[in-house]
Amino acid sequence: MRCEDLPYEVDLRQVAESLRKTEVSRVVIQLPDGLKKYGVAIAECLRESLGEVEIYVHADSIYGSCDLQYGQLLATLKPDAIVHIGHSPYPVELAHEGLEPKGTRVLYVPALSKLRASREAIRSAAEILRSYDVREVSIVTTAQHVHMVKEVQRELEEEGLRAVVPRGLPPYFSDGQIIGCDYRVARAIKAKAFLYFGGGVFHPLGLYLSTFKPVVKLDPYEDKASDVTPLGEKTYRIRLMRVAESFGLERWGVFVGVKSGQYRPWLLKLLLEEMKSRGRKYFLISSENLSLQNLMAVDNEWFQAFTVTSCPRIPIDDHWDYVKPVLTPGETIMALRGELEPYRFPW
Repeated sequence: MRCEDLPYEVDLRQVAESLRKTEVSRVVIQLPDGLKKYGVAIAECLRESLGEVEIYVHADSIYGSCDLQYGQLLATLKPDAIVHIGHSPYPVELAHEGLEPKGTRVLYVPALSKLRASREAIRSAAEILRSYDVREVSIVTTAQHVHMVKEVQRELEEEGLRAVVPRGLPPYFSDGQIIGCDYRVARAIKAKAFLYFGGGVFHPLGLYLSTFKPVVKLDPYEDKASDVTPLGEKTYRIRLMRVAESFGLERWGVFVGVKSGQYRPWLLKLLLEEMKSRGRKYFLISSENLSLQNLMAVDNEWFQAFTVTSCPRIPIDDHWDYVKPVLTPGETIMALRGELEPYRFPW
């Protein structure tokens, strides 16, 4: 496959030009799972421009720019540069200082999808939004679709809705862009409902939990519209149940993420101070990849509940049905204070 035939627009010429400005002999390419199949083609295109450079395609799953997996990657391969394709930089205020590794350049490269939504799908999305008796809608999306928000805005307005695109958060987010643990861009706008342009339910579900407003998904991969609001309402009820189950519990396991963007000392300090002030007991547990298997391995009779400081989506998307409560940081604060309102997500 030639680079120009990729279903995403990736400016590899600019990447090569940037890398040529410094001497590089070893490069690692990181891609989201959906783009990994194109890794060999991307590596070949870079090799054509860079010459005799050792290029690795990173096969491990990368869930975002909070998950660049510097540890063993840097210690073992010692690359001169990491070309991270498909995600924008992670907000440093959500993690800790020193995100960028010393001695290794990290290039964040957009991968813009070439997919569009049909007029029929746009019309279907507008009909669902009107069913909530709203006329003002905010459009949000992810990094690979940010170039589409103006076009979607225009098409929604042709359907009789007033559509707005929230301002981004430079240098991290473009206009209308959200990530799974940061919805500040969306919450800053006073819209009655949201149109999410993209695939899956991961981002629109988090959007609902952050705003409690109707969320309609316009999916360019399936070319159809669907209402994510009922799933959001169901998930919210389940999360409140897990918080209520945690009221008064004395013994907590606190998972501390050790990935570059998932170690959050500011958050850990806040949670531990809250626990100490209320006489709770806790143990700190370090984790790089928190799976159900390793959670079960560390669990025992002492623990009554767990909180996860690495990624707030782990309790909601992966461990919501575990026998013991597994809470996000915001939910943990609610449980420690014995409160069901306001719902705190993600932090």
